[in-house]
Amino acid sequence: MKKTFLIAAILLTLFSGSLLAAQASAVVRITWTVLPFAVISLDGGEDYSESISVVTEIPEPTPLDLARGYIEIPEAVTLQVMSNTHWTVLVQALSPTLGTSYDGTFTWPVENLAVGVAGDYVTVSMIPQPIAEGKNGKYTLAVDYRVNVPADGVPEGDYKAVLLYTVTTD
Repeated sequence: MKKTFLIAAILLTLFSGSLLAAQASAVVRITWTVLPFAVISLDGGEDYSESISVVTEIPEPTPLDLARGYIEIPEAVTLQVMSNTHWTVLVQALSPTLGTSYDGTFTWPVENLAVGVAGDYVTVSMIPQPIAEGKNGKYTLAVDYRVNVPADGVPEGDYKAVLLYTVTTD
């Protein structure tokens, strides 16, 4: 009987250690989700955000501009887009006009401005309009401006485009 009791005690001690070891083990599962993002900056600066506002002076039209009917401002703005998903850049005017003549007789409606990337122009308005799109990565967008000029020219004044560029993800 003593022998049976001793064997049972030894077995109990061995099994209880095994049971404690089994209970002490744990499985850890680590998961994460990468959220889609897209940010934009002006002229390759380090200040990235979801939107930026840009003010661009409109120059006085040259005789060539008057002859073709518009002022062309190549690479008026250079934008950097960085994203890990599909993105779209939108543009919208923050003012309904490009300005007024000094004598107050002429107001240049913002609808006379078109912005373009790679030759595809979009008429600017107070409603956001898509101007470019792409996939994940880092992109440089040279944005050209075209401003329609009345046939009789533009009186002297203070003219500028005040635009908001926003990047969105799909």
